Amino acid sequence: MMNKENKITFQKAFTLIELLIVIAIIGILSSVVLVSSRSGVDKAKTASAITTMSSLLPELVTCADDNGKAIRAAVPTGNSTTGTYVCCISTSSDACVPNTPAAGHFVRWPDINTKTGYTYQAPTNTLSAGTYIFTATKGASPDLSTITCSYATNECTEVKS
Repeated sequence: MMNKENKITFQKAFTLIELLIVIAIIGILSSVVLVSSRSGVDKAKTASAITTMSSLLPELVTCADDNGKAIRAAVPTGNSTTGTYVCCISTSSDACVPNTPAAGHFVRWPDINTKTGYTYQAPTNTLSAGTYIFTATKGASPDLSTITCSYATNECTEVKS
């Protein structure tokens, strides 16, 4: 006969395998959330760069109306206080040198690199011909992202390669 003291009692508890499975599931879920949130941050930075670059298009329209020139064949310096003017007076056909603003045009190329990681490239074509295009790039191939703004279409778009 067994008395009360010799009885084996079982307590309900999780086994080691069950705990490891739960930890693995939590790890997988957290990695999925991390990856998806990073792509959201990249999309937000791209949207910010597109918005900032699009804000230059109205200035280019009024610049062309006032017979001003826009930088070409040189990379604009983006800075709100010391950067290259969007519309300038210049004797050079390829660049706003010296960096002198056209009358009434004091808008400078904004800095997009600090917050978004995009870097301006040298604009192409001429403002007077209505074919002016300026771009900014981020990353490297095969993850290169390019934002192209066209004076002719009055819009900025992103192209991934």
